[in-house]
Amino acid sequence: MTPRTVTFLAVATAVAVGAATVSLNIERGYAPQATNELVFPGLIDKVNEVTKIAVDHKDGKIVVVRNADGTWTVPASDNFPANVAQAQKVILQLAGMRLFEAKTAQKDLYNRLHLEELNIKGTQARRVRLFGAKDTPLAELIVGKKKYNLPGPITEGAYVRKPSDPQTWLAKGEITVDPEVKAWLRKSILNIREEDVAAIEIRHPGGEIVKITKENPTARHFTLHGVPEGKRVKYQSDPDNVANVVEDLELVDVRKEGHIEFAADKTIEGTYTSRSGLIAHLSLIKMGEDSWVKVRVEAKPDALAPTKKGEETAQQVAKRLSDQLTGWVFKIPDFKASRLSRGMADMAVDKKAGS
Repeated sequence: MTPRTVTFLAVATAVAVGAATVSLNIERGYAPQATNELVFPGLIDKVNEVTKIAVDHKDGKIVVVRNADGTWTVPASDNFPANVAQAQKVILQLAGMRLFEAKTAQKDLYNRLHLEELNIKGTQARRVRLFGAKDTPLAELIVGKKKYNLPGPITEGAYVRKPSDPQTWLAKGEITVDPEVKAWLRKSILNIREEDVAAIEIRHPGGEIVKITKENPTARHFTLHGVPEGKRVKYQSDPDNVANVVEDLELVDVRKEGHIEFAADKTIEGTYTSRSGLIAHLSLIKMGEDSWVKVRVEAKPDALAPTKKGEETAQQVAKRLSDQLTGWVFKIPDFKASRLSRGMADMAVDKKAGS
């Protein structure tokens, strides 16, 4: 995220944020107090100074930092690159939020707005903090329930309070404080479209080899090879789902290689060959409830040149992905891991009379 990019978006946010709405007060008999002041006056001029974002929630803390070279990383995930768009969005959202209506100042009513203290068991409140150089505090806000369907061009808001002030507010503007680490990481691992997959070979620790192909790209389904005599494919979608593993494959978490041991007797090896000449090698291992993969990408020497002007060659794609993936292991969603783990016994059943 370059300073020019942040400055441009900051100006756009400042122009877009505004308007007012009407909301009910929690405290009965409380006289509404309305305003249109920024929650953090002056923050819009300091968005380029933010070097750290911290999000506290009931299950822990997420920290994202901007390094001296301008890159954003997540320290808890071994400094893997952060989702820059997510970091940028939260900074600009906080800078653009405006106080709309004063709500309760009674602590015993905070929980109704999800604005209770973070140390209360089961709290649904989230605290977001922005820091500048040398951890200089720039903004701190407790974020609670969201409010939708507000009139005007900005239809979303949220209940908020500053930790140093007992007063709570309905603030106007979108604010997304995601408590899951995957939202703050650069999520994409691979994206080989299912229709571009030509062949798959899955090698299981026990020696079983599963082969799946689609020779004709216009065919409706992939073909599972080696189905035993007297068996049939249970669902035609099963081989298709195995092919789909490398399409929009995203991480849940990430660690440096070496954090997870890929023992040969427990690791499933999958090789995906695309029509464009890209080959992806996936090593999958189950650790407790979590599934982890490491990925190696290469290009076939005889890979065809792109048919569209400006498209990357298979060699260029392999180089780019290798630079991003080498040295890392990725926790992936269970449904993707389950599909990659499919053996013949999972996809073939006994033939039935008349089938």
